[in-house]
Amino acid sequence: MYARSTILPLATLAALGLGGCGGARTGQAAHEPAPARSSDVVTLEELGRVTTSSTLFEALHTLRPAWFRRNPTTLRPEAEGDVVVYLDQSRLGGPETLRTIQVNAATAIRHYSASEAEARFGPGHLHGAIQIITAR
Repeated sequence: MYARSTILPLATLAALGLGGCGGARTGQAAHEPAPARSSDVVTLEELGRVTTSSTLFEALHTLRPAWFRRNPTTLRPEAEGDVVVYLDQSRLGGPETLRTIQVNAATAIRHYSASEAEARFGPGHLHGAIQIITAR
């Protein structure tokens, strides 16, 4: 009987406490501007600002150099490999394939972490993936 009478007030208290965590923000405008850029997406507008680059390899090394850094994995620290590149849904290969794609061919480019890439494209993405999205 004691456990049952204690659980209900604790559950009610927890629900009330969590209810205050969300909701409307006070003192801030409801229409705040979106962040200037996402670290996982390169937009067409950003690609247009990189006028010195002719290939996506050069443009992405300028805009998002972190996408090409190899992070050691805890499961296989000695694992070789690179980020995998996709053109829309087709696997192209490693980052060197970006040298064959002109900047104006892409409408957006998305970077996936290793776990996101494996969930989206399947196993074999220890260093993540880069997806070039075209206007097909």
